[in-house]
Amino acid sequence: MKISFRQKLIFLSLSLLVIVTAAASFITTYELQRFYKIKIFDQLKSQLYQVEFLLNDDNFTLANGELAYNRWVSYARSARFRLTFMDSSGVVLFDSNVPKDSLLFVESHLVRREMQQALASGFGKDQRISGTIHQPLFYAAKRVDTSSTRQDAIKGIHYVRVAIPLKEVEDVLNDVRWKIFGGGGISLLIIAFFSYWLSSRLTYPIHKLAKVAESINQGQLDARFDHDSEDEIGELAELLNDIMEKLQNDLVQMRKLEKMRSQFLGNVSHELRTPIFAVQGYLETLLADGDYNKKTARKFISNAYQQAVRLNNLLTDLINISRIESGEMQMSFDNFNLKKWLARVVDEMQSTAQEHDVKLVSNSDSASKKIKTLGDQARLHQVMTNLISNAIKYNVPKGTVEIGYIDLGANVEIYVKDSGRGVPDEHIPRIFERFYRVDKERSRSVGGTGLGLAIVKHIVEAHGSHIHVESVVGRGSRFSFALRKTGY
Repeated sequence: MKISFRQKLIFLSLSLLVIVTAAASFITTYELQRFYKIKIFDQLKSQLYQVEFLLNDDNFTLANGELAYNRWVSYARSARFRLTFMDSSGVVLFDSNVPKDSLLFVESHLVRREMQQALASGFGKDQRISGTIHQPLFYAAKRVDTSSTRQDAIKGIHYVRVAIPLKEVEDVLNDVRWKIFGGGGISLLIIAFFSYWLSSRLTYPIHKLAKVAESINQGQLDARFDHDSEDEIGELAELLNDIMEKLQNDLVQMRKLEKMRSQFLGNVSHELRTPIFAVQGYLETLLADGDYNKKTARKFISNAYQQAVRLNNLLTDLINISRIESGEMQMSFDNFNLKKWLARVVDEMQSTAQEHDVKLVSNSDSASKKIKTLGDQARLHQVMTNLISNAIKYNVPKGTVEIGYIDLGANVEIYVKDSGRGVPDEHIPRIFERFYRVDKERSRSVGGTGLGLAIVKHIVEAHGSHIHVESVVGRGSRFSFALRKTGY
């Protein structure tokens, strides 16, 4: 059987309440009973003094015989207690509850506990069932002060004892007990109702959390926990909302990455298949018929070799971008002379430019010869060769490619500018995606892998910079990025 949190809370609070109420009632009753008995003894003690005082009254002198006897009986009944007179040996001389002619058959009371206490200290008390009248009584006894009492009046009385039935005491205590337990029961009902209301109020936000959690479990990841309190439950709801927000963002990112992975695998398969099929086709043609002249065979082999080079470049770029995106690419930063380094890069690309009938122009003035910057020279070399190679391949015949840098104060901007066809505005946001091509046919014809600009973007960002593109269709493009300047 499933027990809800609210039921547990109500049961716990009621259990604690019952225990506390019972303990409080028991302690209160016990203390009240003890206090009430002390008060009764004090009252009986007062009665003893009053009786001792009346012993000197002529109207109550036992020497008056039957008249005095009847007066003491009436006095005891009106005071609602049992009155007993005893001599020094404990022999009963008078008992308001025993007929006069039966006193001879009553045993000595000197052995009674209250009498022993009175004999020792002057006062005594006890609670027991009377052996004479067979009723539970509360006793109080006093030794008579014979020095202040008329001897002719007391007629041998040495002890006075009064007693009241315990039933009267128990009736009062029972009445008090019922009131205590009745009040406790009413309090229990009131607090039970309050506990139910409070538990409902406390568990309501938890119930709301459970419902939202169930919605999330069913796939509603946009479900959120409503909370308007600043207590621990409100903090929990806010924390869970933050977790769900991050989780939803992570799932969106994962789906995006999964989509990109699928596209990437498809693109890789396509890009690898093209040169492999081309090489396979050339070789199958050569093997199928050996009557080709040397010139034709050389052409087929040259084409196969170019496709093999393209395949090698593609695999190299795939390895590079995989290492970059997985964080395995190690960067080695150092200070270097920008002008000298850039001049070496331009010299290396001159032969490629000449093959495509494109002119390379290095634009740097003499005032900035000693500019130094911080970066990984090998990785930046890869960036520049990719940018310059693209600027050459996608240029127009007799076109120009300008390579240079601009001193920006704390930074230095490096740029590659060409006079080619340019990139339409709608393509610029996507040209750094893997395998994205503006002109697919032209890209493949010039040997592009579709990964060059993606690699450029990652390397530049690893240097704490961003690659910027400015392009006008029919006039050319300008790619630039900034590095931190470290001196002259």
